[in-house]
Amino acid sequence: MADYQQVLAKINKFNQARGWTPEAEDLAKSICIEAAELLEHFQWDSSGRTRFQKPKNWQEISLEAADVFWYLATFCQKTGIDLPKAVENKIKLLEKKYPEKDFNGKFNPRSYYKNKAKYRQKSK
Repeated sequence: MADYQQVLAKINKFNQARGWTPEAEDLAKSICIEAAELLEHFQWDSSGRTRFQKPKNWQEISLEAADVFWYLATFCQKTGIDLPKAVENKIKLLEKKYPEKDFNGKFNPRSYYKNKAKYRQKSK
């Protein structure tokens, strides 16, 4: 938590020094744009198809991941979302939705899709 707060303080200081105060909508768009730039590093790569795979530039990839985090952290602060708390809440929901006993450390597609469908029905 302290590390997150320290990073957030650095982001805020950087943004404020440049007068960067985008609106939540612009930040949400930027998250998607930066996530697409991150995804672009993996375009045409898929399991089982090595023909198109290219060596990864992990330095560039880490910078794209940092951009996504930067905009997400700024978005959360702008909208009053406590990101660490939101993650904790999400973990609690996912623990109910996908109980550990159904997986035992291995992906279980049957349980995953069954539970996913059950929760989608509840939300209708």
